[in-house]
Order: sequence, then structure tokens, then C-alpha cells
Amino acid sequence: MTDPGTAIALFAGGGGVGALYLGLLWASVRQLARGGRLWVYLFLAALRGGLVLGALWWALSLGVSALGIGIGLAGLLVTRAGVLRATDTRHRRNA
Repeated sequence: MTDPGTAIALFAGGGGVGALYLGLLWASVRQLARGGRLWVYLFLAALRGGLVLGALWWALSLGVSALGIGIGLAGLLVTRAGVLRATDTRHRRNA
């Protein structure tokens, strides 16, 4: 069983990975929409993939259980939901 302090740290870590992932996604889509080079977009896509795989590898190397990885994933999903809600609200306000 995971103690509350560890669960909070895992949740926050997942949220941090989610924020970095979404920041890289935003940068790559924005760069591509401005007529940027495809290789830069693909490089940023590889960075996003490396971020997720690196975080998973790090968690496994630290001995984090499947429950702990699930808690981290929950943090990532909450971050994603918050960003989607914020961008939807901003889009509706500007429409």
C-alpha cells in the first residue's frame, strides 16, 4: 500500500510530467502552424515520447508499484483536463 505522502508526491510528479508534455505539444503544434520545418515538429514529438518513456523508466527503476504509476497517471490526466478546460474557456470567451 502507498502511504499518503508518497501518493501526493507521485500525483504531483505525474502532473509535472503532464505539464511538460503539454507544453512540448503546444510548442510543436504552434511551430508547425506557423509554417515551421517538419523535422522540428518531429524532434519535439520524439522529445514528448522520450519524456513519457523516461518518466516511466525512472519510476520503474525506483521500484514504484503499479498503483503508484497509476497515481502518477492520474496526476497527468488531471493536468490534461485542467489545460483542456482552461483553453476551452478562453476559446469561448474570444468567440
